[in-house]
Amino acid sequence: MLILGSMPGPVALRKREYYGFPGNYFWRLLPEILGERAPRDYAAKVALLKDRRVALWDVIRSCTRTGASDGTIRDAAPNDIPGLLRRRKGIGAIFLNGKTAERLYRVHFGGTLHVPAFGLPSTSPANASVSYERKRRAWSAAIRPFLENRNPWC
Repeated sequence: MLILGSMPGPVALRKREYYGFPGNYFWRLLPEILGERAPRDYAAKVALLKDRRVALWDVIRSCTRTGASDGTIRDAAPNDIPGLLRRRKGIGAIFLNGKTAERLYRVHFGGTLHVPAFGLPSTSPANASVSYERKRRAWSAAIRPFLENRNPWC
């Protein structure tokens, strides 16, 4: 599976770690869904993803943005997601972390890619109107069929 965010925020970029902002729920939520303990350091987080065959990337390759808010993203240039899917044919589903990632994915790739894509609530603390429990339920409902080899698309 491939999980796409919009674009890392300033803290994540500075740390060179996906979802590196301490308030982001991603590294709490995903291991829980996978039935794993939350990794303590970034190397363990990457190892967990590799072991479970989960890829992380972003819809956006480059942009102009003020601060961490996705609402200030301008001049977004997309990553080569079609090229990634050609190189990594085993990717059976794309999960879009938040409304901005979903909107930009749909704008740039629309119905041109033949891999199912699912919009999910953002794990960002800026998405405070959605509780952690609601995020966990939505992510779990979308991801579990692919983990349990019940992928309806294959």
